Amino acid sequence: MLEGLILTCTLSSQLLTVDYLNEYFSCHDRNEIIVEMQDYIPVMSKYFKDDDVELALRITFCESSGNPNAINKNTNNTYDKGLWQFNDHTWNWLKPKLKIKNSRFDVDTSTAVASWLIYNDTVKHWSASEKCWRY
Repeated sequence: MLEGLILTCTLSSQLLTVDYLNEYFSCHDRNEIIVEMQDYIPVMSKYFKDDDVELALRITFCESSGNPNAINKNTNNTYDKGLWQFNDHTWNWLKPKLKIKNSRFDVDTSTAVASWLIYNDTVKHWSASEKCWRY
């Protein structure tokens, strides 16, 4: 499954410009995230279009470092939980709307919910970590 996601990053001494080097290192960083998150490719592929699987992997890497049990407390005393780091307010809003039965820590459930959010409401829910996942 990695074959379709891994990019070929080549470094040519004839193209050593600042833009080219930035592009090379961006490619390298993207590949490192994909390799780090490869165990999640099957579940991401289940809920995301092929062209969006890499984005899903990058967002979850940046949000939780790939830890489905991650918990982070916010300054407003709410919590972000799970692989996708769903906030208490967002999860409580979506739970009745999408008839969610499982917890945010369930990778399959949270990925299905993230997919619904991204395709119906954009990636704005993960804007705080955008500098990390946007390429």
